[in-house]
Amino acid sequence: MEKTHSTEESDPKSDPKLDSSSDNPSGGSLNTFVGTIARLRAPDGCPWDREQTHKTLARYLLEETYEVLDAIHQEDPKKLKEELGDLLLQIVLNAQVAKDDGHFDMEDVAAAINAKMIRRHPHVFADTKVKDAQEVVSNWQEIKEQEKRESKTEDASALDGIPKSMPALMQALKVSEKAVHEGFEWHRESDVWDKLYSEIAELKEAISNPDLEEPLKAPAARNEIALEFGDILFCLVNLTRWHALDPEQCLLLTIDKFRTRYRAMEKMSAAPLRTLSKDALNDLWEEAKITTKKVTGK
Repeated sequence: MEKTHSTEESDPKSDPKLDSSSDNPSGGSLNTFVGTIARLRAPDGCPWDREQTHKTLARYLLEETYEVLDAIHQEDPKKLKEELGDLLLQIVLNAQVAKDDGHFDMEDVAAAINAKMIRRHPHVFADTKVKDAQEVVSNWQEIKEQEKRESKTEDASALDGIPKSMPALMQALKVSEKAVHEGFEWHRESDVWDKLYSEIAELKEAISNPDLEEPLKAPAARNEIALEFGDILFCLVNLTRWHALDPEQCLLLTIDKFRTRYRAMEKMSAAPLRTLSKDALNDLWEEAKITTKKVTGK
């Protein structure tokens, strides 16, 4: 993607929004960092940084987000600080790309989110009264919906605004929460369990479909199986919601537990795991469960 840059646009020395500390590479202010990125994007800056676009940076933004989540999951403050910095780099760099294209800059980004936070916290910045955190969340959603109604198009949906690129479990939770906010909810938790058992029965039926053995019909039959698996996962997401749990975090906890136990198996086994029988692997797994639970509680 071709861009035109001007020294006036990209040189931090010419930007009145940046303080004089922009000239100091070791400075610690946010303005200093914004200035550093502007310098990298200047005509005589870094060739790699200068050729980046929002699209080319998208993968790095996603990667850094996952690394932040990993640091949070590890409960490692030092790593979290580093990864938050890497994520901030992607935010500031994207803002600089937008500035160079004449759209907005980092101050515009900060001003917009600051205004949103003030607008959505009337119990802090205005006279609205709330009794607890749940009411804060409810008010937030009402204000958000009001904002959407003010800019609503004819084909707008309550489910708009949920990115399709969001991880599936997180997306399922958001879709479910949005639907519930509109009143689309089961009467009781037992209804969700009934639905889950029903979907499991439908999956078993789909798996035993004789069409799977016929080449011309097999693709449609396999797609039906995929849909039934999806229905089960969606039901499970709703069950986590009923218990105020995040399905993504639930699965991450289980993956982490599996990793820990599998590593224990590798250490306990005298031979490579792939050479063991299924019975031997199962015995080793049970032993690893006992060992790791004593050490980690998992």
